Amino acid sequence: MPDDPLILTALLVAVFMAALTQGTTGFGFALVAVPPMTILVDPEIVVPALLVQTLMTGALILIHARKHVRIRRMGLLSLSGVAGVPAGTAILLVLDAEPLRVMIGVIVIVAALAMMAGYRKTPRNELLASVPVGFVSGMLGASTGLSGPPVIFFYANQSMDIREFRANIVAHFQVMHIVTIPIYIYSGLLTGETLLLSAQLLPATLVGVIGGIVINRWVREALFRRIALGLILTAGLIAVVSGAIEL
Repeated sequence: MPDDPLILTALLVAVFMAALTQGTTGFGFALVAVPPMTILVDPEIVVPALLVQTLMTGALILIHARKHVRIRRMGLLSLSGVAGVPAGTAILLVLDAEPLRVMIGVIVIVAALAMMAGYRKTPRNELLASVPVGFVSGMLGASTGLSGPPVIFFYANQSMDIREFRANIVAHFQVMHIVTIPIYIYSGLLTGETLLLSAQLLPATLVGVIGGIVINRWVREALFRRIALGLILTAGLIAVVSGAIEL
């Protein structure tokens, strides 16, 4: 837990911006918060603390967006994601995470640039296609921490209302986070220290997510899509750079 007021202030700013982003788009909390926070605090403390934060932000968003959740659209996706977690864990145990992170980052960047250029390919059977997408999301989340891009690509590539997009993304990640909690407890990662840090960050998180929920009401679909793709592109760049540095 940080004792330096400057470090704590920096962490509060990071989670505020992350919560503002998630409140607006439905995702991006870890993408915005993790890189700066792990420079200042041990990742083994930051990541579990942020899991608690994202559960809270997700719950607040779903209070307002729950009527737009489509269980039929995201249910199979989330079940497949849960199934992918053991595979991702096995990959992490067998392969070095850094080369895998770089490879995935490159794929994400290319795909994001293609979609920004106007390329779209909607699957003929959305439910059937959601199975591999969900599985890959869970697998990548467990092995590299990049669970978001596959699901975001999948939804962004379809004619989905932005309110449904946001609600289903949040609902999917809530399921994944709930599954992760007992794993963190069993592994000794969710400790009193992480919960104390999470409590310190909570006020900034709540203000940020409420602000994002308000902003979301004024975001048009075209701008929303650009924000989503911009965040995906950023995630890819971060993955490549962070993986390359540690190679």
